[in-house]
Amino acid sequence: MPTRRLLIAATTLALPGLATGTAMAQGRGALRIIMPFPPGQGSDILMRLLAERLQGPLGQPVIVENRPGAGGTLGMEYAANATPDGNTVVMGGSGPTTIAGSLFPRLGYDTLRDLTPIALIASVPQLFIVNNDFPVRDIQGLIARARANPGGIFYASSGNGTTQHLNVELFKTLTGTDLTHVPYRGSGPALADLVAGQVPFMSDTLAAVTDLVRSGRVRAIGVTSRERSPFFPEVPTIAEQGVAGYESVGWISLLGPRGLPDAQAARIEQAVEGVLRQPDFQARVADQAFTATFLNRTDFAAFIRSEITKWAGVVRAADVKVD
Repeated sequence: MPTRRLLIAATTLALPGLATGTAMAQGRGALRIIMPFPPGQGSDILMRLLAERLQGPLGQPVIVENRPGAGGTLGMEYAANATPDGNTVVMGGSGPTTIAGSLFPRLGYDTLRDLTPIALIASVPQLFIVNNDFPVRDIQGLIARARANPGGIFYASSGNGTTQHLNVELFKTLTGTDLTHVPYRGSGPALADLVAGQVPFMSDTLAAVTDLVRSGRVRAIGVTSRERSPFFPEVPTIAEQGVAGYESVGWISLLGPRGLPDAQAARIEQAVEGVLRQPDFQARVADQAFTATFLNRTDFAAFIRSEITKWAGVVRAADVKVD
C-alpha cells in the first residue's frame, strides 16, 4: 500500500529508466536487473537506486527490466534460463526465492539448482497489528486469548501463501494456537477491514502499516524480526515476548542464472557491497522502510537454504493451498 510520496518517487525513477533502458540495452555490455514485480513498489524503487550506483563500480550501464507476474515467479524463471554471461541478474525476494517452491509443485525453476546467489541487499520485517477495539496489547495477550477461544480469532492476510499469511502460520506452529485465516485479494482491502473492525488481527510489512500505526488507527503488538526494528524501537520482537525461535523478515537480493561463473558473481557482489556501505544509499533504503543488510554470496547461499527449509515446514504444517 504505497504512500503518495512512494508513488511520486516511483514515477520519477521508473520513467527515466523506461525512456533510456532500450537505448542502453542496445549498447554492448549492459547489465540487466530483472525485476519480477511491477514498477512503483518499494523493491522496484530500491533496484533502480542500486542500478544507478552500480554503473560506476562495474564500468557498464545497468538497467532495470520489469517482468512481473505470478507472484514474482515469471521473472525468476526468465532469469534462471538466461545466458550466464554476467549480463543478466534478477532481484530475488523471499516469496519467489524461498517460499514458492513449496507452494507450486510445477514451478518452472528450482532455486537451489537454477539460480546463483550473489548478495543479500536489504531486509524488512513485518508488524503484528490489531484493531484498536481488540482487547490485546501484546503477544502473550494474543496467545492467551487464542488458547481460550480455539479457532475463534480471525486474522487477515493479502492472500493464501503470502508472507503475511505464513508469518501467522509460523506463529501458530510455535505457540500451539488455533487462529482462523481470512485471505483477501491484496494488502489494501485486508488493512481496510482491520481498521474497520471486520477482522481483529494481521501481519503486514512496515511499508504498508507505518502510517496506520503512527496515526493511531491500529496498534502494533510485535515485530517479526530477531531484533527490534530501528523504525519502531518501542515495539518488542515476538521472540522477546516469549515465542522462542520466532523470526521472519522479508528481503531483497541479487541472483544470477544457473552456471554463472564465480568470477562474475564475485565482481557484482563486491560492487553491491561498496554501494551498501554508502551512508546516503543506506538513508535512501531507509526511506522505503528497508534496512541495508549485506550478505556475501557464500553466506547468502546458506541463508537461502535455511529459509527454504523453514518455510517448507510451515507450508506443510498449515497445509497451505494456493488458489
